[in-house]
Amino acid sequence: MIRVYTSGTFDLFHYGHLNVLLEGKKLGHLTVGVSTDELVESYKGLKPIMNYTDRYSIIKELRCVDEVIIQETFFDVKQLKNIDIIVLGDDWIDKPFPELDVALKALKIEMRYIPYTKRLSTSKIKKYIVDNSDSIIMNLENRGTQIK
Repeated sequence: MIRVYTSGTFDLFHYGHLNVLLEGKKLGHLTVGVSTDELVESYKGLKPIMNYTDRYSIIKELRCVDEVIIQETFFDVKQLKNIDIIVLGDDWIDKPFPELDVALKALKIEMRYIPYTKRLSTSKIKKYIVDNSDSIIMNLENRGTQIK
């Protein structure tokens, strides 16, 4: 059995996230690392909108995911010791991760990049909400939704 690993924040879960998971699953048994709130804040400068428990729960319920683990650091060699392939979106190609280089060499893990879903990202969703916040708030108020 080929063991595949991918990881991410999975905040505001969307099709781009699903695409990486589906592509990873096509390759074998899929283990997904969900980044802790602290890890996300350490590299993005903000905590995710959805907390770790909620993000973990969503990923755990997906049919294409065989196993979910906590990701407290990037590419922990101990967590990757039984992995054959790591799958990431190709937006990560040029990002330096010394931990990943160590794991790939030490454990002889294959790296595969999935085409990034350019039309959709968590950052684009957040930007859309900010850019349209007045209209969104007005629409919610017109529907009787309390905003606090």
